[in-house]
Amino acid sequence: MKKLNLIIGILFTIVCFGCKDTFCPGFPKEINYFPYHRNQELTFEDSQQSVCTFRIIGGGNSESWSYKWNCKCECGAESSFQMIPILYTSDMNYLFVNGTIQIFGGEGAKGITMSLYFSSSEYLTKRLYEDKKIFQTKINEYLEDTISIENNNNKLVKKVVIVKNKGLVSYTTADGEEWKLAE
Repeated sequence: MKKLNLIIGILFTIVCFGCKDTFCPGFPKEINYFPYHRNQELTFEDSQQSVCTFRIIGGGNSESWSYKWNCKCECGAESSFQMIPILYTSDMNYLFVNGTIQIFGGEGAKGITMSLYFSSSEYLTKRLYEDKKIFQTKINEYLEDTISIENNNNKLVKKVVIVKNKGLVSYTTADGEEWKLAE
């Protein structure tokens, strides 16, 4: 009888706590801060009519995925872009840009963070929203249309402005010069 109870206990544990899929959603389609496509060109101008044109070389949104184990794992989704300078009438030829917006949910890290990395040496980052159950909420309701990120310690770029459905609309260099997206 003890063996039968032990076997039933083990089977009950496996059924209740055994392997289950943990679903992690992809990046939400309604959130689009980087509406770019490969080989798209973005031109920025400063107050002296200097020009810097960048080409989008990569990016996109992460797809949904899942774990095959029953665990309290973290889920993450990301939207990103990468661009390189192709035409410049100033000294901005060194400015390579990688941008991401990341959503993390689960037991540990949580919330939404936007980061822009410049030439692999410095970055601007901002926590946009914090919530442990991020994927169960309507994320779009908690994000602003315009996001401004500043870091006065950077030597290349001090500020960026990103607009939903438009992308990077301006950046301010260390010398205080604002570069605006040419329409």
